[in-house]
Amino acid sequence: MLRRRAVIAGVTLAVALGATVSTGVGIAGAHGEKVIRIGVLAPLDSGLVEFGAGIRNSVQLAVDQANKNKVIQGWEIEVVAVDDSSDAAVGVANVPQLIDDEHVIGVVGTYNSGVAAEVLPLLQPAGLTLISPSNTLASLTLGPDAANPIRQFDNYFRMVASDADQAPFLADSVSKLGFENVAVVSETKAVSQGLADAFVASFDGTVTVQQTVLDGATDFTDFLAAVTADPPDAIFFGGEYQVAATLRTQATEAGFTGPVVGGDGIKDQTYIDAAGDASEGDLASTVGVPAAKLKTAKKFFKDYKKAGFDEPSTDYGPYAYDAANLLILAARDAVKGEKELPDDARVQVLDAIGTAKGKGVTGKVRFDEFGDTTNVVFTIYRVQGTPLEFAPIKP
Repeated sequence: MLRRRAVIAGVTLAVALGATVSTGVGIAGAHGEKVIRIGVLAPLDSGLVEFGAGIRNSVQLAVDQANKNKVIQGWEIEVVAVDDSSDAAVGVANVPQLIDDEHVIGVVGTYNSGVAAEVLPLLQPAGLTLISPSNTLASLTLGPDAANPIRQFDNYFRMVASDADQAPFLADSVSKLGFENVAVVSETKAVSQGLADAFVASFDGTVTVQQTVLDGATDFTDFLAAVTADPPDAIFFGGEYQVAATLRTQATEAGFTGPVVGGDGIKDQTYIDAAGDASEGDLASTVGVPAAKLKTAKKFFKDYKKAGFDEPSTDYGPYAYDAANLLILAARDAVKGEKELPDDARVQVLDAIGTAKGKGVTGKVRFDEFGDTTNVVFTIYRVQGTPLEFAPIKP
């Protein structure tokens, strides 16, 4: 039977955990040690698996380093990675694997905002902390009325800024680049349409047409007919890279030569690979500054490479790594002096995360009263170079 102890006040993040070589995902204590588990909920079997794998691997890196350095003396930390396939229904079906495991003290995930929206009502009653390295849907923290924000889930935090800030950043960047007329199209999922609507509300120029398409759309004929009738300077797309690449290809075939602009959902090399040369000049924003250029992240990338993971960390790996370290340090305080996991370990971890502050590989780590990061930074990228890649630019 798990025992209770007093709730702790907070944790201070200090990522200096050393190198690692282990990449396995633990299910049970290898030698019967006292066990603490960090959950991961991400697209691993299907959906946006590149991002999901990078998140899982980055959490594993943090856990392996913590075990090597005996950050929690006498305890073994393990990763339990659960698939959500970028599908809310899959996430809802699989998240009980984490909820029902009393040794899981917190979860890193989800990648997709739509999945988070559906699993959070299940995680909250269990007192299980969810820290997302990538969600940008503003209503997850602020509620449906951003003008009158109300925190939705007291167990939810995100490491990246939301679309409440990303959309105005994109609108301002587009204006600074000299685009006065923009056509807008988005998928119907809340995070995609929300970004598009917020962009339209923030854009100082003219929106020539605005449409929505079904999630996973493969035919943009109607939208492009309206676009080419009065060609704008750019097309803004709310959605993710697979569908964006289809839009880009069909737009080029329809004779549109201006750039496609989008948010963090399209800022991935896979977009360029799928759209080919037509993607040159396209624009996308993403959270933070290029992590590869951060002095604080150099060791992370070195250690990630040394660990031998098959998949790239992606832009969200460093955020997942910092999130995992937050949970590890909170768990360390929760079990200090204990011979078994306290009944209220999850409560202690949740309380600690809410007041956490410090520096990670992604910079300052702190959350406001809604669970949003206070480190609100975005970067705009253009597809350019040989070979083509997303390169940061200054509008």
